[in-house]
Amino acid sequence: MHLVAVTPLPPLDEHSLLVLWCQILVVLFFARAGGYAARRSGMPRVIGELLSGVVLGPSLLGQVWPGGFAWLFPASERQSGLLLGLAWVGIVFLLGTTGAEVDLSTIKSQGRAAILVTVGSLGVPLAVGALVGSLLPDFFVGAGAARAVFLMFFAVAFAISSLPVAARILADLGLMDRPFAQVALGVATVNDIVGWLLLGVVVGIAESGSFELAPLVTAVLAVTVTGLVVIRFGPTLLDRVAKAVEEREGGPAAEVSLVVLTLIGVGTITHAVGIEVVIGAFIAGIAIGGSRLAHSTGFRSLEWVTNGIFAPLFFAIAGVRVDLTQLVEPEVAFWAVIVTLAATVAKVAGSYVGGRVGGVGRRDSLGLGASLNARGALEIVVATVGLSLGVIDTRAYTVIVVMALVTTALTGPVLKRLYGSEGEGVPTVVPGTEVASPEP
Repeated sequence: MHLVAVTPLPPLDEHSLLVLWCQILVVLFFARAGGYAARRSGMPRVIGELLSGVVLGPSLLGQVWPGGFAWLFPASERQSGLLLGLAWVGIVFLLGTTGAEVDLSTIKSQGRAAILVTVGSLGVPLAVGALVGSLLPDFFVGAGAARAVFLMFFAVAFAISSLPVAARILADLGLMDRPFAQVALGVATVNDIVGWLLLGVVVGIAESGSFELAPLVTAVLAVTVTGLVVIRFGPTLLDRVAKAVEEREGGPAAEVSLVVLTLIGVGTITHAVGIEVVIGAFIAGIAIGGSRLAHSTGFRSLEWVTNGIFAPLFFAIAGVRVDLTQLVEPEVAFWAVIVTLAATVAKVAGSYVGGRVGGVGRRDSLGLGASLNARGALEIVVATVGLSLGVIDTRAYTVIVVMALVTTALTGPVLKRLYGSEGEGVPTVVPGTEVASPEP
């Protein structure tokens, strides 16, 4: 037997811990303040949370007070990894609690529409993204990257819908119980899964220069089987465990532990096969929603903590990573406008046409398009991957980030215009049911 010597990581010093606590304090304060300001302005909280991060990032704080920015957000992978790790915990909790609000029966009642919206919301943006990528100047392409890989990356960037952001906006506006919102979350889940799979293909080609089918097929099968098993058998198993916890007087603390273990457990499985952990957490949340845990004090407590602490931290931290100073270059600003317009039209038009062909009313079809157009923080994650791989340069990264912020900012006002403030609109049309309402 050969023993391998492992060099232990140096312990965190007092300064690193001080910086971490200051990061949490400052980011959470600004995120909550930004969310409150956004709500006062009639916008979803997530917009204020994202923009508060932009204010704290290199776009503003880094320009006004470089020394303070460098101290608070040092260029250390280990230091930034601590904060990012906390943010990812938050997004797992957010997707889990969101998944618990999904009504599968509603989605099934609109099965044909959901399939067609999925096809439209993916197919059109993929084609338009590749077209726009072919028109972009060469200086947007990463050094040494093949143009074909660059086109594929932009196609994926256009196809992405941010499930966490869409869910947060729909919840903020009080629209989660509407049929179109349920379908939008289901389609956004598929959009994210397909988007991450395609991104994995792009990453594989960029790193190896060739495409391998086997890992992609394995990932698709693994996440499909996991989803079917968890959604079909998860609620029954969770009910049994929750009942045992109640009989032993475990209380809310034990319920929180059970929910968190379920979310992280399923998320770990999907992450292990190449699909982001948030997809697994969302699937686990659907299973929790079908069990008695969804009505427990422990689950509600986790929901409050998530919405009050973890979710604002995640969105603000995503904003901190954004640098908008490169928009001072006229050509970069011009292409940022073009990319944003093209991405918005492609996603809304694809979703709208899919909905209409599937029998959805005009308002709900537009609502689907507006919800799926929100790209938010996940688009920024995608842009970060492209930048780290060298597929895009920093100017292209900025353009994609602007597109993510603008499409996210548009979603709330459009939905409010369609359905009214705080979900006080007229009940939506549900294809296949007997209850319908006139269109506005």
